[in-house]
Amino acid sequence: MTTSKQWKEEKIVSLLYKNGNGAMIGSVTNIAIISAVLLNIFPAIEIFTWFLAGEILNLVRYFAHKRYFKDSTRLSTQTWLLLSRIFTTLSGLLYGLLAIFFFSSENHLYQMLVILLPAGMGAAAVGTHSIDLLTYRLFLFLSVVPLVIRVFLEGTEAHAVTSAMLCLLMLIMLRAAKQYHDVMIDNIEMNYSLHYRATHDGLVGLLNREEFRNIFNATVASTPIKNSTTSIIFIDLDNFKNLNDTFGHQAGDDALIKISDIIRSSLRKSDTAARFGGDEFMILIQSDSIDEANVVAQKILDKIKYFQQELKQTTVKLGASIGIGYSYTSIEYTDLLKAADQACYKAKNDGKGMICLKEI
Repeated sequence: MTTSKQWKEEKIVSLLYKNGNGAMIGSVTNIAIISAVLLNIFPAIEIFTWFLAGEILNLVRYFAHKRYFKDSTRLSTQTWLLLSRIFTTLSGLLYGLLAIFFFSSENHLYQMLVILLPAGMGAAAVGTHSIDLLTYRLFLFLSVVPLVIRVFLEGTEAHAVTSAMLCLLMLIMLRAAKQYHDVMIDNIEMNYSLHYRATHDGLVGLLNREEFRNIFNATVASTPIKNSTTSIIFIDLDNFKNLNDTFGHQAGDDALIKISDIIRSSLRKSDTAARFGGDEFMILIQSDSIDEANVVAQKILDKIKYFQQELKQTTVKLGASIGIGYSYTSIEYTDLLKAADQACYKAKNDGKGMICLKEI
């Protein structure tokens, strides 16, 4: 189940890589143009070395972006974010080196060109990198701070003023980046809230029936059939109506929330749980054998029995009947759910508080 933090991190990384495509095109173009111009006043070997470093960086960055869009699950979200920060840092450093090594003290037109490129790239990066403020700040400081220092070291009054104006521009860009960042994060959080409401049960916080089905179809379709068992655990609480009728709906809601917590704590990381409706729950498990689904079901049953012992309302014995439908072959959602429901019905008829299995 994706948390708000995970959702936010995934969206931030997705936007960084989507925006990175435009940033790479701009970078490749600018590096080529300024290299061609600076050849007029600087040694070719120095310009070529800087040009080659920039284009190799963009080429590696291109393949990393291509890999991300092909299979973002290949690496963790944090790893993709780290790679983006590294590429952006190196890109900023590249423009910083431009100011250090290719700033002409004699030719003021070429000075202006070297000043405008890092400053302009820093301004453009507000729209491409500031979704992650650390990424943007790394790029901005490494590209513009060396320029500020190099301009100031020229020693003239005009250069001192230019250096001060560049510092002011940096502060303005940092503020703009922060405002853009805040707006984008608000949008991501709002989208998560809307997504959560559409895919989760409002009372217990588990997935709803529709989202469970979507995940089932996506998961089963992407999993090799060989040596894999697909199971649905269907849980129907025993005596829940009596609890509701005797102690009120609040007591019933509290019990449902507690049962949901029990289910969450019993799952493996790869399992998916949902509230089917009323006092019924279901879990999707993919494993090497049916034994793993049986272990999860038994954990839940044992914890519900322990929870019953803690209840003050001892006159109502809240319990659970559990059915497990499973298949070793490709299976439709409705067919496997029906098998799990039938197994649960058998568990109830055979005395409640037990687990029954049905293969399909």
